[in-house]
Amino acid sequence: MDINKTMDIKFLAIVFAFVLSGCSHQIQINPDMKEFTTSDQKIDKTVGYFIAKDDISKSVTTPGGGGDSVTYQPYKDTETVLYTVLMNKFSDVYKVDSLEDNNFIEKNNIRYIFIPKLVTNSSSGSAFTWPPTKFMISLTCQAIKSEGEVVWEKSIDVEGDAEFDEFKSDFSLAARRATEKAFIKLAQELDNQPIFTK
Repeated sequence: MDINKTMDIKFLAIVFAFVLSGCSHQIQINPDMKEFTTSDQKIDKTVGYFIAKDDISKSVTTPGGGGDSVTYQPYKDTETVLYTVLMNKFSDVYKVDSLEDNNFIEKNNIRYIFIPKLVTNSSSGSAFTWPPTKFMISLTCQAIKSEGEVVWEKSIDVEGDAEFDEFKSDFSLAARRATEKAFIKLAQELDNQPIFTK
C-alpha cells in the first residue's frame, strides 16, 4: 500500500477518534461592559451583594458542537457585571463575604444585600465546530434586608445566539450575548422598583 495513503488513513482515524471522544473547551461568559451605563439619578443607599465561595469557584460544563462541551465559571465571570449594575443604581456597593457578618453590614450601613443565582445551558447545531451557537441563562436575583427578610426577587430567562461567521473570532460570543441580555434586564428591573427608594 502507498505510504501516503497509509498515513492519510491513520490521520483520519486519529481525527475520527478525537471527534468521537469529545472534549471540553474553556470559555468566558462575561459580557461587553460598554452597554452598562450609570443611571441618571442614583438611589442614595448603600447595598451589598453576596456570592458564596463555593459558587465563585464553581465550574460548569454544558454542551457545545461536534460532540464537545464548554466549561466556564458563571459566578466568577459575572461578578463584575453584577457589581456594575448595582453601582450604576446605588450610591455605594460592597461585597459581603458572609451573611452572618452583622458587624460588617452595620458598619457600612448596608440596607439591602443582593444574592444572584445562575442556571446555564448551551447547545449547537454544528457537527463540526465546538463553540455553542445558543447559550441560555436563568438569572434569579433576591434582595434581602440586613436581618434576612426577602424584600424583592426577580427571575430572568434569556438566550444568546451566534453563528460561525460571528463567533470564529470570539468562541464565547453566544454566552457573552446571553449574559449581557440577562444583566441589562436586571438593571431595567431595578429601575422599576420603588421599594429601593423608600
